[in-house]
Amino acid sequence: MESRRTIVLVLRSGGDFSFCDVELIARHINGKWESETKPRIICLWDKASETYDLGNIEILPLTNNYKGTWSRMQLYSPKMEQYRPFLYVDLDTAVIQSLERIFDLIKEPDKFIVLEDFWQKGELATGLVWFPANYKNIKVIWKEWNKGIQVQGFRMDTFLRKYIQPDFYWQQLTTTIYDFKPSPGNVLKEVPADANLICFHGKPRIFQAAESSLSLPWVVNYVNQTTFSKVIEKKKVTVIIPYKEDRGWLEDAIASVPDSVQLILSQGQGNWPQNFNRALDQAEGIYIKYLHEDDMLTPNCIKDSVEAMEEQGVDIIHGNAIQLSQRTGNSLVWKPSITNPTLQNLLKKNTIHSATLMYRREVFEKVGRFNESDKVKAFEEYEFNLRCLQAGMKIGYCPSTLAYYRRHSKQQIRTTSKVQRNKYRMEIVNFYR
Repeated sequence: MESRRTIVLVLRSGGDFSFCDVELIARHINGKWESETKPRIICLWDKASETYDLGNIEILPLTNNYKGTWSRMQLYSPKMEQYRPFLYVDLDTAVIQSLERIFDLIKEPDKFIVLEDFWQKGELATGLVWFPANYKNIKVIWKEWNKGIQVQGFRMDTFLRKYIQPDFYWQQLTTTIYDFKPSPGNVLKEVPADANLICFHGKPRIFQAAESSLSLPWVVNYVNQTTFSKVIEKKKVTVIIPYKEDRGWLEDAIASVPDSVQLILSQGQGNWPQNFNRALDQAEGIYIKYLHEDDMLTPNCIKDSVEAMEEQGVDIIHGNAIQLSQRTGNSLVWKPSITNPTLQNLLKKNTIHSATLMYRREVFEKVGRFNESDKVKAFEEYEFNLRCLQAGMKIGYCPSTLAYYRRHSKQQIRTTSKVQRNKYRMEIVNFYR
């Protein structure tokens, strides 16, 4: 299973922040965390003379005497290596959805990730930073810092820009991080529907915005929120059953979906990609899976798929299937010949069983939805998976049997001629070559 995730905060007394800000952000981090294993939250605080474990927060001494943002230089200290990798979060950050979604964006944990300055494009900002373990450029920063620097009138971000280049900006990985002040003189009046984090850099700070004349009910609600039951109960997986008509097995498909997931039935007169795509906006899950109405999930499907995706850090998972023949009544265990296909592998041969697939929701946000055109008929998920690989998504493999797949005469792939199927496939292959 994935190791416990670590979040680091920094509190310098005598400035705009107090321990109330630490308590506020920790409350939202823990309250909106969706996994059973809560994160490790560490706060560096200059008022602490030794380490304290408060249960929901660990307090460590902030040992430098620098004011403002310069106090964060301790994050680059060799003494912090024992806690890396970790995610640093500014205290003036509103956590709208689970921070797990930010961690899930980190596909390469050995990369240094920062915000792109909201108002200075192409320049780093340090309100949200992923600190990899054993990262050589962090050592460079510490070495240059210890040469001695006059901090008066000199910004920490400006210093960092001289000696380190981020591997990624968060804005390259997601569109869910918002600036509280998107333009001079303006503030966010409402929380965007997809917001994960809202960055309150500068004034007003969060508590000031809640008490000021800005008339922002959402900030007031954020500050006062103490219960998170609705968020905690949110489903982690969404299963969508897209179908045009019940061909006799819909009840079996529904019964195979566990109560612990969100189930959406999407019936329509269009093809299955159309019926699936229109249901996506209702999906609440971190992970999304489709299930055709003539197939079934195995009892272990959801648990094993999610665990495999989280352990491997992949965007897509597939596995083994049991194929049931309507004509003969026989069953056959299907296993892929290539478990972790590349784009070139998949162009040569589709080795992924459609019924076993599960995706992170971010996949659909980054590469779009299933192709609804009749030009990819019977190869919709094949085209989508090629698109994902071309966009740099990672496909993992779960060695479990994840689905029961029915082979019967009414299947689209069997009502389409072999010549036509080959034509559809080659058009897709030629497009991605």
